[in-house]
Amino acid sequence: MRRSGLVALHLAVYAGAAAVWPPVWPWGAVAALFIWISVTDIERLEIPDAASALLVLTGAVRLWAVPGLPLADHLMGAVLWPLLVWGVAVGYARLRGWQGLGLGDVKLMAGIGLWLGFGSTTIVLLAAALAGILTLVAAGLRQKVPFAALGTSAVAFGPFLCLSAWVVWLQGLS
Repeated sequence: MRRSGLVALHLAVYAGAAAVWPPVWPWGAVAALFIWISVTDIERLEIPDAASALLVLTGAVRLWAVPGLPLADHLMGAVLWPLLVWGVAVGYARLRGWQGLGLGDVKLMAGIGLWLGFGSTTIVLLAAALAGILTLVAAGLRQKVPFAALGTSAVAFGPFLCLSAWVVWLQGLS
């Protein structure tokens, strides 16, 4: 799919979700970051460092500017989830002999954790993992790929993380 088609698809999905659950103002900017991350990750299997840095920066500004947010929960989300994802990435690479998750996913988790907090990011990671697995299985069934071959398929995980974070935010779970 061409980049313009990917962007249009992502805009439709994010706008559709926002129409059902109207977001507050900062999420327009965050949705734009999520679309940038998703499209780039699909095209290159790489998450732009600048996009992750902006997600972390905007999350930090929100945490500072919005009174009443549980600081400890959001900081734990920004530190513990990236460490866990990094640990899974390192373990997977040692076990399988190739990289399954990259540092871009780790950095993305820092931004999502800062925005949503530890508890809500748990839901994001679970939903993204399930959606990724189901997508792989569906693609394998559609293309009649043997199940064992699915374990070597390259799939961008960033779009699943971004869309899951978007839905969790709009559900008010952060």
